[in-house]
Amino acid sequence: MIEPAAFLAWSALALAVTLAPGADTLLVASHAARTGLRSGLAAVAGIQCGAASYAVLFGFGALSVLAATPILFAVVKVAGAIYLAFLGMQFLWGALTRKNVAQAKAPNVTATESLLQPLRQGFLSNILNPKVALFYLAALPQFASGPNAPLIGAVLIGIHALFGATWLSIVAYAASRARAITWNTTLVRWLEGAIGAFFLGVAGRLAFTQR
Repeated sequence: MIEPAAFLAWSALALAVTLAPGADTLLVASHAARTGLRSGLAAVAGIQCGAASYAVLFGFGALSVLAATPILFAVVKVAGAIYLAFLGMQFLWGALTRKNVAQAKAPNVTATESLLQPLRQGFLSNILNPKVALFYLAALPQFASGPNAPLIGAVLIGIHALFGATWLSIVAYAASRARAITWNTTLVRWLEGAIGAFFLGVAGRLAFTQR
């Protein structure tokens, strides 16, 4: 099993990575700010499904295959870049087409509004980003070794996912409260535009990522 010192070191690293602003944080904040807490939490759930997939893949050694196979890595990288660029264009289009309507409060969100979109976006933006896999492959061998390394690695990914779920849920709640208190259509348009530009930038960087 993992030594307590190594466990604490991994926890500190995972927490630092979790708190660093990135695509996951912006995606959750955007959905919560535009359509409420439920949408934000649906995006969190999708991201955590992606994290669970990484834990399973690491346990079976599939992440090593991804890093060691140039063609497979390139396919995942290009697919991820295309999807992130698509998300970026969606946000930019929303910013350009959203009408400025003077409202004293945020519009009501129906209980039946589909949560599939934020769930899907959270999952795909996470699982199609090979930089996440490369981080695990680079960091985990320093903490997980021996015959039980795959199991220990999967558990450590689970710890990272727990930190992520907690932090992103806080982000979703904060963004949804801000939506309820200071709703402003112009501000939402600027938020969508900024997030769209960010995702396009991430897509560009991902497209040129080397193994």
